[in-house]
Amino acid sequence: MIRTVNRGLVFMAGVGVILSSWAMLPSFLDLPLYFLVAGIFTLPGWSLAKWISGNGADRLTQGILALPTGYVASAIACAALRLVGISSPFAVLAASAGLAALLTFAFRRPQSGVIDLVRLDARDRVALTVLWLLALGVVGPVFALVGNTTPLGLAYRAYFNADLFVHMTVVAEFAKGTVPLANPFSPLEALPYYWTYFTLPGVFSQLRPTLPVDPAIMLTDTAMALVFISVGFLAVRNFGASALAGAISWAIILLASSFEGAYFLWDQIATGKPIAEFRTWNIDAVTRWVWNLPGVDGFQRAMWWTPQHLMALTLVFILLLVVARARGANTVAPSILEGLLLGAMLAISSFNGTLLVGSYAVAQVVILAAKRGRGFGTWLASRSIAAILVVLFLSLTLGLGMVQSTPNAFLIGWNRFFLRGPWTFVLLSFGPALFLAPLGVRAAFRASSRLVMTLASILVVITVVFLFVDLRGHENTQVIFRTGHLMYLCLGILLAFAIDSWRAAGGWRSVALSTALLLGAAVALPTVALDWYNARDISNIENSPGNFPWTVHISPDDDAAAQYIHAVLPATATVQTDALPRGRNTWAFVTAFARRRMAVGNGLFTLNPTRYQPAMARVHEAYQSPSAQAAHTAFVDLGVDYFYVGDVERKVNGASVQKFALHPSLFQPVYWRGSVEVFKVVK
Repeated sequence: MIRTVNRGLVFMAGVGVILSSWAMLPSFLDLPLYFLVAGIFTLPGWSLAKWISGNGADRLTQGILALPTGYVASAIACAALRLVGISSPFAVLAASAGLAALLTFAFRRPQSGVIDLVRLDARDRVALTVLWLLALGVVGPVFALVGNTTPLGLAYRAYFNADLFVHMTVVAEFAKGTVPLANPFSPLEALPYYWTYFTLPGVFSQLRPTLPVDPAIMLTDTAMALVFISVGFLAVRNFGASALAGAISWAIILLASSFEGAYFLWDQIATGKPIAEFRTWNIDAVTRWVWNLPGVDGFQRAMWWTPQHLMALTLVFILLLVVARARGANTVAPSILEGLLLGAMLAISSFNGTLLVGSYAVAQVVILAAKRGRGFGTWLASRSIAAILVVLFLSLTLGLGMVQSTPNAFLIGWNRFFLRGPWTFVLLSFGPALFLAPLGVRAAFRASSRLVMTLASILVVITVVFLFVDLRGHENTQVIFRTGHLMYLCLGILLAFAIDSWRAAGGWRSVALSTALLLGAAVALPTVALDWYNARDISNIENSPGNFPWTVHISPDDDAAAQYIHAVLPATATVQTDALPRGRNTWAFVTAFARRRMAVGNGLFTLNPTRYQPAMARVHEAYQSPSAQAAHTAFVDLGVDYFYVGDVERKVNGASVQKFALHPSLFQPVYWRGSVEVFKVVK
């Protein structure tokens, strides 16, 4: 019976993958090509999975481990190729295939496995397939509407487009093949962003340059959501939790992540306001909107728009498996694997990687102290191996400019947002898991004291960072999001143990706690449900309280101009818009859609983004100035090759933009269609 159920669920999941993929990339040529490229890209993972899990592991376990490890291995190999000036997509795919062949040869003999893993059975397959269906339900319908064609143009839902525009910008820059990648908002510097995760969509974009870049990004992100939930389930099963508890725990973490939606509904009803107003709220940030407290994003948003961080968290699960279940702690193989995982986290998500390197260091000291220093020599040798590998990965990111020294980037001091209402934040932000997961600590400690000590170290590190560190220009956002996700990760693991504990206890305790979890999940469910609706709601074209449109549109004229710029203008040319009035709406139009650099733009995703403001102000003055010569001087000084006059520029600057067409000796017209003109700066 259970096999029949599993086959039915697998069939449903397969249909879900096909439908979701087709909605993002409806092409009988390009969709199979993407899957072929992805298959080659992840090839090294199959040998790595064999090394990690051993020949005795079941195929499902090996497949779950193969996809993230293979992806990361190829992404790092690509970064290394870029470091020596090689950017061809065929070279990257050849490197992936070559690395896979090398690893196959290296691990040709039977492998016992670095980690002692359990074999997954039919119940595990059912539980895992249910989680796949939930993840597909969260991600697929949202991505199906991203960039849909409407009468107003291509539609992108606000609050969910900023990260996508960043990723489109990164992939467009990757596809140019320059070394290092240039910052498209300040082209004289390297791109200060952890772009490693976006290697696969970047390679695909190089192979199919006429396609928009966002379909490959969303296809990769969909796979990432499935991989994350799979590795999370595999981890809790191998820590000692049951299949049922693992499935329930991750379903709760994914679908019932906070009580913010419930608070919104209660407040609307209590004050007599229509519930339909949720369409004008950022539901997963109610704590920020109402009280200006920290706002923690649930994993549904990580699946939608921050998959690079989700990949880093996936590697955290594997790291925890090594710490808890390695065959021989403080031996060479586990130490190498730990170092590789930590280094890869740094390369894929630098802030998450930093948090985990710190947490790992604290945990290892605690574990050594718990053993009263016994085996210090082997412990030191093992940690040294891991540290050397981390330094190598860090050197790679520094060499490529992903990590740079940005003056005044960090703010040190008490988290003033948290202090405004600490209890409100705690009560609303983490759903029922926060209150019930601690009941699993004892069972988790019995299963693996090393696991609990590592989780405790993670919680200590993220608490300190949450309370005392912030990023200038990203106050009350990025640090909160990263630490919040690690909090959810720890809660998900402990909640699985808690569920098994009270189920084993039986009687009234089991009934009471199961009921509490069910009721808590029901109360928390509106947050993700309403957030999911809003993420798809491209029919909402009203302005938000923040004075930006809920749905950003790329008009037909702008879309046509972007295609012209991408097809005709030189790949490394700078194309300037009046970035200042475009604000946070179409700030990435040139970099994400036209796929060209700007002489200066609103690089809001980089550290200390306020540093772009002076140059943006000078560009705005050039657009507004009645003097064509003054505008020309400013454009030449700033390094502008071409500039753009669209609806935004006309609305903000009025008749001042007419000077460009009147002085062809300074500004050569190269494109005109509808409301858009593009000029070349004559130098």
